Amino acid sequence: MVKDRVGETNKNNRGTLMEIIKYNSSEDMDVRFLDEFFYVKKGVLYDSFKKGIVKNPYDKNVYGIGYIGLGNHAVKIGTEKTQEYRVWHELIARCYSKERKSKYLSYYDITKVCEEWKCYQRFADWYSQEKYECGELLHLDKDILYPGNKIYSPYTCLLVPQRINMIFTNKPNTRGLPNGVTRTKDGRYEAVCNKKKLGVYDTVEETFAAYAKEKERIIKEVADEYINIIPKKVYDALYNYKLDIRLDKNYQKTKEE
Repeated sequence: MVKDRVGETNKNNRGTLMEIIKYNSSEDMDVRFLDEFFYVKKGVLYDSFKKGIVKNPYDKNVYGIGYIGLGNHAVKIGTEKTQEYRVWHELIARCYSKERKSKYLSYYDITKVCEEWKCYQRFADWYSQEKYECGELLHLDKDILYPGNKIYSPYTCLLVPQRINMIFTNKPNTRGLPNGVTRTKDGRYEAVCNKKKLGVYDTVEETFAAYAKEKERIIKEVADEYINIIPKKVYDALYNYKLDIRLDKNYQKTKEE
């Protein structure tokens, strides 16, 4: 007589509670994971169940946030991680890795990943549909469509060529002034963009406005260079982009002080 083990529970090695819901034999069981997804794995060995080595595709084993999920997108091809997985893993790390907090101070505990993209398969669905050939690396950008955005999602992000993404770098500097603004010897401010001097002004805000006008012109110029390479929505986003001094990290810091 086959022993009925239905209802027996145990935790897998990721700490997720699981329950036997169908028992055909010690080599053929259906196990349900008792998390928010209630995934059922069929054909489980009882020995694996007791040892806790039953894999759950919904275990949040990537920095306690990300999980692989169910789908057709591979994590590896041979021994190499796929591009989709590398981008997704870096995204989760940037926002949630305590070990890498010092590297991503402007992201950790500030920028979030939407619920949909915490699942690798859902992110890879989006990435595989959006990617295109451009002769250089594609970067995942969250700010071009919505400057100052703090959420990575399919509705707020674009894939852009590396060269274009670098144009939007907004890093703290040692001058204590917004990007594109320097002090003159007489205490006024000079606007500079790509080493081109744009004029001297009385206020930081006026100076940044001159810098922003030139930077936006350059962005449009580069967009035109890529017009036959990048998707129309990326091109349109570049043409519509407006710099906002309130989003400049150096200006924010000055105002806080």
